Amino acid sequence: MTQTMLLPPKKRGFFSPVLVELTIVILFFALSASVIVRLIAVADTTARQSEYESRAILAMQSVAEQVKADPVGDNTCNECGARVFSVALEEDLTVDCVVTIDDSPLQGTLYDIELTVTAPGGKVYALDAVRYLADAEVAP
Repeated sequence: MTQTMLLPPKKRGFFSPVLVELTIVILFFALSASVIVRLIAVADTTARQSEYESRAILAMQSVAEQVKADPVGDNTCNECGARVFSVALEEDLTVDCVVTIDDSPLQGTLYDIELTVTAPGGKVYALDAVRYLADAEVAP
């Protein structure tokens, strides 16, 4: 007997079912991994936007409290009678403020404070505040 007679004949042109199943499993895991990577990227972007929004809101609240404490400020107004200024708190965070004065309420002055922050992506965050001072409290 020769050695070639002991070996079973090879089938040519057919894939083994194990290889087909293994290929399907690998493709499924590759697809799952790409979906998970995309989800992580979207979650990171959302977290960064949320973090910036939180910083912007805290900055606007801080500036609003400062302006409410001294609404007249340096008493410089533009031609429309509004006090306009910007406060740069961080490199990427600047609060723009417009304070308008309304003398129409009886026995007092109403200060309308409009605060805005423009995000690097172009989104605008806004906050409005109001301060009423009786005539006895307004400094000359």
